[in-house]
Amino acid sequence: MVEIEKLVAKYLRTRGVDRVATNPGDAESPWVSVTLLDAPQTEGSSADRLVAHLLQLDCYAGSDGGQPEAVALAGSCREALVEIADHDHDLGTVTAGRINGMARIPDTGFEPARERVILTATVWAY
Repeated sequence: MVEIEKLVAKYLRTRGVDRVATNPGDAESPWVSVTLLDAPQTEGSSADRLVAHLLQLDCYAGSDGGQPEAVALAGSCREALVEIADHDHDLGTVTAGRINGMARIPDTGFEPARERVILTATVWAY
């Protein structure tokens, strides 16, 4: 199996998304968290080679960036994921990327609530 979270995080950094971390430590600057939600075997196939990885990308604004910063960061991630198959990756082979959804859902775990845009995407890789 491809370590898809690591592959996507490394790729996003090459595309100018500087902070990709599950727990950034410093929440003052914007960051993206990449989480694998599902990785089903291709329907109708007995092989488990090409996997459709369903990912969630939480795109957080920094402490002062607000909604415009979160939306801009999500836009950068969208653009990168759509083009992910056009680039070489040392952690696996990517054949396609597709955006499934995008929603602005502020994170109420912060006080005040932190602006966050959540992307869901599928990345096919082996």
